[in-house]
Parts: sequence; C-alpha cells; structure tokens
Amino acid sequence: MFSIIIPVHNKLPHLDRSIASVLNQSYSDFELILVDDASTDGSSEKLPEFKDQRIKLLYRDTPGPGGYAARNLGITEAANEWIVFLDADDIWEPHHLSDIKKAIVEFQNVEVIATKWETSRNGKRQVVKELTRYNRKYTQFSLTDFFYVKSLMWTGAVAIKKELFKVAGLFPEKKCKRGGDLDTWIRCLYLSRENIFINNVSAVYFRDTVNQVTDNNSNPALSICSEETINFVRSKTSDGKLLKAIDIFCAGFAFNIIIGAIKRDGVFLSSIASIIHSPFIRLRVLMKARVYWLLVFLKLK
Repeated sequence: MFSIIIPVHNKLPHLDRSIASVLNQSYSDFELILVDDASTDGSSEKLPEFKDQRIKLLYRDTPGPGGYAARNLGITEAANEWIVFLDADDIWEPHHLSDIKKAIVEFQNVEVIATKWETSRNGKRQVVKELTRYNRKYTQFSLTDFFYVKSLMWTGAVAIKKELFKVAGLFPEKKCKRGGDLDTWIRCLYLSRENIFINNVSAVYFRDTVNQVTDNNSNPALSICSEETINFVRSKTSDGKLLKAIDIFCAGFAFNIIIGAIKRDGVFLSSIASIIHSPFIRLRVLMKARVYWLLVFLKLK
C-alpha cells in the first residue's frame, strides 16, 4: 500500500525517534525506504542497525540540497502505489497511516491526501493555527485553497499516488536549495483529480533539530523555487479565483523575503527594490495585496 521515504543527511540525534514512529504504526502494510544522503555525522553507520524486513536502505554519494534528490531516488525505487514522506527529525503518531488508508477507501478518486499536523519546540507542541479552520473529518481542497493556506500540505503529513508523481514530475533536485516541496505540491495539485484533508493531528514537525533546511539564518529564502511552475499555471488558467490566490501568494512571499532581509541587514529600501524589479513579483501584485503592507508595518514596529 505505502512506500515511506525518509532522506537522511546528518540527522543522527533524531533517527531513533523518527524511525520508531514509522515502525510503530498501527497499519503495517508498508515499505520504509531510508536514503542515506552522504551523511558524515555517524548516520550512515547507524542506519543499518535498524532491523525490520520492511526496511530498504539506499545510499547516495553526494548530498543534494533539501533532500530532493534523495526523495526522488526513493520514489524511483518505491514498490507501492502510495508515496508517503517523513523527514529524519520528525515523527508520526501511531494512527497516521491508518487515517490515510481510511481516506483512500472512502474517496476512490483521491490522489493527494494531507493530514493535520503540529509543531514542536522545546517540548511544547502546538497545532498549526491556519489548519484549525478545517473542522470536518474530511475536507476536499484545491490548488486555489493551497495558495491561500500553504500549511494544508506539509511534507511529513502528505500521501501522493506514485502515478501522479510520474505525470507531475519529481522534486526539483537541480533547481533550488529550498522551496522544492512547494513547487512539487503545486504541480501535483494542478493535475490531481481529488485532494482530501484529514482533520486529525497525526504528524509532528520539530523546529529545534540539527541541520535544518528551513533555517532562515543558514539557508535564507532569497528566491521562489516555484516561479516557473506558478507562471505556467497562471498562463494556462482563466479561473479568476485561482489567479487572485496566486497574486496573494506571490505578494506574501515577496514581503516575507523583505522582512527576512531587513532582519539580516536592516536595509529596507534596497530589499523592496530587489523584489519590485523581479520579473516574477510584479508591482501590481504588491499593490493588489494591500494587507501585506499592513503586515510589514506591524512587523517593523
């Protein structure tokens, strides 16, 4: 049923926790593909110690940004119909796969499934606030919904049909250092027949772990990996709601870059200028999403 892919690059302190959360799933019809992405911290030596007939261990010689190449290798080697991801420093609740299996049975055309998830820092867990608006057991969502609420899909809380990956394309391993997940989800949602969100927390994203790709200090988001994909979607659709959602998303991303730049070097005008002169972030987009001007003001106070 499921092929679970965990890319591992220098995550030794967290491997026991993450892998145990997979092996302890109440639904057991899966293979676990561990992809050692050229670790140097002892993870390579640790991985063979996990003994379970469902584990398949793969190795890469050169680490790839964001773990995208490692995930792609795992997808290519996957034997099952559904692909599920977990990062090596995060965990699932024991019912995670069981919840997804039930949704698959209930929605026969579903190709993308997402579950509610929490964040954890210093031992304190918190549900993602954007997801509290979804209070039904199952909610159908679209690409438009995703542009408004990006937390609808987080890598550790999604399941996608392998066939959809074949059509939509894999992770952009040679394209960007971060943001590749978002680019992949957009391509999948653009082509998928049905997408379901499950209103039950079943995955936890730890914000205080080692070697994080999403660390804005060591790996700041300076560009948008999904620019080409979004421009393609924009050029192919006449759906006004989708076009508006894209504009709002782009404006929000632009201002997040501005705020990040200000926090790093304190230069406000040059940060805005660099965004406005981008061929992707058009001035009309910034003016259209006036709410983000207010957010900038509040964050600067």
